Amino acid sequence: MELFKHSLPGSIPFLLVILAAGLALLKQTRTHRLGWTLLVGLFLSYVVFSIPMLSRLLAVPLEQGFEPVRTKFELGDVQAIVVLDGGTFRYGDDERLVELPNRPSALRALEAARLYRLVGTGLVVVTGGTANPRPGSGPEASAMRDTLLKTGIPESAIIMDSASNNTREHAVNVTKLLRERGISKFALVTSPTHIRRSVLAFKAEGADIIPSPSRSTLENGYGWEKYWPSEQALLFTQEIMHDYIGLAYYLFLNWI
Repeated sequence: MELFKHSLPGSIPFLLVILAAGLALLKQTRTHRLGWTLLVGLFLSYVVFSIPMLSRLLAVPLEQGFEPVRTKFELGDVQAIVVLDGGTFRYGDDERLVELPNRPSALRALEAARLYRLVGTGLVVVTGGTANPRPGSGPEASAMRDTLLKTGIPESAIIMDSASNNTREHAVNVTKLLRERGISKFALVTSPTHIRRSVLAFKAEGADIIPSPSRSTLENGYGWEKYWPSEQALLFTQEIMHDYIGLAYYLFLNWI
């Protein structure tokens, strides 16, 4: 799965594979034109992928229709906030290991903390298993839990779902976990590009949810920055591609 994530359109591995294919086609007379077409298409697509404004346009179908909750009234009688982990950075030497939430996880944690302050009570469920364990490491949700504690959420209010490693497992396990506690309605927090697939996956399990996406991992920028290629926009494009492919995959398996 990690290999797949790092090989999506917009990534360096994807660029190298298509570049190698294009150069190989150029060596043959009968495929020379196809090779040039592939290379020019590759160049143009990466220009699109790395320009913030164009990258954001690619995300519109995933994000449209979802806005962060603004008032306590919108939350109604929710008794829990579920925040999906977006990944963890792990740094270590022979003796110590430091675990920090990556950008998507940090932004999701901030949104969950905002909702908790809005509600003033209830549970916060943090999901994230051990998809890529290292010696001495805990579940990925632990880094987000530590971030939530720093925002002022009491430890007694936080529950970790450390058995789930993907959106499908989050939906199945968390919905069951909350039902066992008599909770049927809850707020769901994840990244804007991920919110549509997450909502559909949880609803497929019969969950009654109020979606509240976090801030986007791609800053809007100002003036010329919107039109100038950036690494952040390229990474954002990988997020987008991952969720488009994820939607198609979940539809194929009837998970949504």
